Amino acid sequence: MALIFENQSHINDRSIRQNRSFFSLIVLNFYYSILFFCFLSLLTTKVHAQNLEKKTDRTQEGTGSDSNSGTKPVEQGIRVTGKKDPRDREILRTPNSISRLNEQEIQDAGINRTNDIDKQVPNFSIIDSGSRNFTYFNIRGMRSIAFSEPAVGLILDGVPLNDNVALNTELYGLENIEVYRGSQATLFGKNFQGGVVEIRTKKPTNVAEGKITYDVGNYKKQEISTYYNAPIIKDTLYFGIAGKSTEREGYLSNITGFYYPNNRPYEIPIEIYKTHPDGRKGKAGRFRLFFTPNEIFEADLQVSAESFDDGSLNLVNYLGAKSEREKALLQGCVAMPANCSKLYGTYVNRVNGDRKVYWDYEGKSNVTGNTYSLATTTKLPHTNLKTASAIRKMDIDPITADSDFTTVDQNRSIYVEKATTFLNDVYVESKDKNDPLQFKAGIYASSKVTNIDQAREHRSPIYVINDFPGLTAPTREKNLSRLQDRNVSFYTHNSYTFAEKFTATLGARLERQESRLSHTEQAVGISRSGNPLGETLVLSDPYTINNRYNYNVSRMIFDYKPIENLMFFIGFSRGYKNAGYSTVVNIPDKAAFKPEINDTIEAGVKSEFFKGKFGLKYTQFYTETQNFHVVRAINLSQYINLNAEMVTIRGYELETFIKPQKDTKLGLSAGYTEGIFNKFYDSVLNRDFNGKWVHFIPKYDIVSYLQFRNEYGIFFRGEFQAVGQMYFAADNTVYSDPYYVINARVGYETDTISAYLYMNNINDRYYFTSYIDGTFQAVPGAPKTYGFMLTYKI
Repeated sequence: MALIFENQSHINDRSIRQNRSFFSLIVLNFYYSILFFCFLSLLTTKVHAQNLEKKTDRTQEGTGSDSNSGTKPVEQGIRVTGKKDPRDREILRTPNSISRLNEQEIQDAGINRTNDIDKQVPNFSIIDSGSRNFTYFNIRGMRSIAFSEPAVGLILDGVPLNDNVALNTELYGLENIEVYRGSQATLFGKNFQGGVVEIRTKKPTNVAEGKITYDVGNYKKQEISTYYNAPIIKDTLYFGIAGKSTEREGYLSNITGFYYPNNRPYEIPIEIYKTHPDGRKGKAGRFRLFFTPNEIFEADLQVSAESFDDGSLNLVNYLGAKSEREKALLQGCVAMPANCSKLYGTYVNRVNGDRKVYWDYEGKSNVTGNTYSLATTTKLPHTNLKTASAIRKMDIDPITADSDFTTVDQNRSIYVEKATTFLNDVYVESKDKNDPLQFKAGIYASSKVTNIDQAREHRSPIYVINDFPGLTAPTREKNLSRLQDRNVSFYTHNSYTFAEKFTATLGARLERQESRLSHTEQAVGISRSGNPLGETLVLSDPYTINNRYNYNVSRMIFDYKPIENLMFFIGFSRGYKNAGYSTVVNIPDKAAFKPEINDTIEAGVKSEFFKGKFGLKYTQFYTETQNFHVVRAINLSQYINLNAEMVTIRGYELETFIKPQKDTKLGLSAGYTEGIFNKFYDSVLNRDFNGKWVHFIPKYDIVSYLQFRNEYGIFFRGEFQAVGQMYFAADNTVYSDPYYVINARVGYETDTISAYLYMNNINDRYYFTSYIDGTFQAVPGAPKTYGFMLTYKI
């Protein structure tokens, strides 16, 4: 069991006392044994050199290639189809809870953007906060929230993309998707506490190939995606291009009419005019050069860009939802029995108005992202040396919204963020995947600078005159922040197999974080005559905070393979989410929050029998988390992150399939997560939430499907998706009810052209995916959508 300890020290020499978890009490010197094991594994590489040299060239090519590349076997320059992907076999023998979707499965499930992935993976949910720029991944209750780094990361072709814009983007030209559940601090260069979504795109080869997909549907949806890969110089230089264009009308209706500003359930609204302000459109593209000058070295250069205009925030009044109006109806009938029939009739006339809003200002959301990356592989005699370097630039400029959510022009919210990230990952790993000793050791470094301008524009003259003397409306109350974050880490992940049945895996990570926040709050407006302060008032004195943290964590896994297609495993690990700062608070003592530390024990089984006709994966886990991150609104313009002292999370996940005959496949995945605040005193609300369920964690998720594909090209897939109750507040008074949706897809496929008809959320279920703390604003899920998709393979 893992000795896992953490040292945290501030630059001002202030010490933070670490509370030991139940794992830390078991073995006090385990971490040092891991470092010794890592050192020993590197030395023993020479012992296995003889075996490696005896491998044939063909074996070396098959086992020495990147196991995550997802490329299919190639024989004499011709792509071989119909063979089982060796990566599936590797995952079956990997003691970790991993879900994998290959290219065909991605197409079958209709995955077009990152927000579609969670619907196919147990215990994985995506919290959409109404904007592409604020989307958070959640695995096993380990979730990302505002101000903090992502708990679940996205890695694209080996490059971590750790900003929220990347977490909600379009997907195209894919090879495979793998979702790792649980802390991956010792396996990947970038630390991710809750898990990793690893995406691989199509890598160019000697075989020219490509695909064009056209998708048209209701809400005026139009999408075109394409990729094309080809050799420039055979066996040496290849290129790839890929891109996507997407556009659709908004799901919301912004109404001009009577009674809507009050949203009272006993009044019949009169609609005069409506718009659909949350429409989305954008473009993304990627260019790639793949260079293999010899059998030893290869380089992968990629340049990608994306630009999206997502319109206004996808927010509605939570109290205007059907379930809440039902409660209001019952309360009204009790209070006024004589008017109950009138109230009921009005309610019936309003149940279809769930997606209606009434803003005076519709707002917009513009975002751009650019990534420049270079990955290299050097095949040394007994190891592979790999590097990944990248520059990621992300601009949100701007998000604007009607912050009072009424037809009266009082306030507007404006958010601008510009971030630049530099990262470099260098590691060595085993070359022969069949060798009993497997090792990986690397150094990861990153530097990120973020400038944030978060403002609330006050447009009421009386309010401005009273609160910002010397200025007139409109006046912006601005929180200006600059964040600087640097990380350097050493990580290693090693395993050794005894007698081909027992494997012990040990991993460790040492990381140093240095962070800095500079903040000020100002009011900027039109200066009235005689104002000596001019057009800018300083509302709070500028302040700067510097912090430094050291993290030392470890991981241990044991697995047993009694036969080829069956494995049992048990693992112990610690994960962490870095400390950070709230950027919209003018009180220095409330700006900084501590790192989140979690200790997990998990056990599972993986199996596949009857020549791949039946498969089963099952994992149970228990997690204790210290200093769990919770966002709390101080007022409408200031938010902070609190640390809940102790949270326990437990659950399980199941993935299984059966192929009763060659054309038919039945699949089921299910996850259950229970998160409880064991100890949490909310210093803002002055309330104790001990024993409450942790919010933004769905209690369960279920995906089952029936799929049929025959040799004549007929394809059908029907899906049932269910999501359990999810609380939106720490007091458990605001929540999303359990819901289910049904999806269907039917098509005809040939070697070159495929056509599909699809319909999602056939039952047109109305549900919520998120809630904005301190307001009554919630984010509804997508309504019933349908369309036609045509694919042509080049």
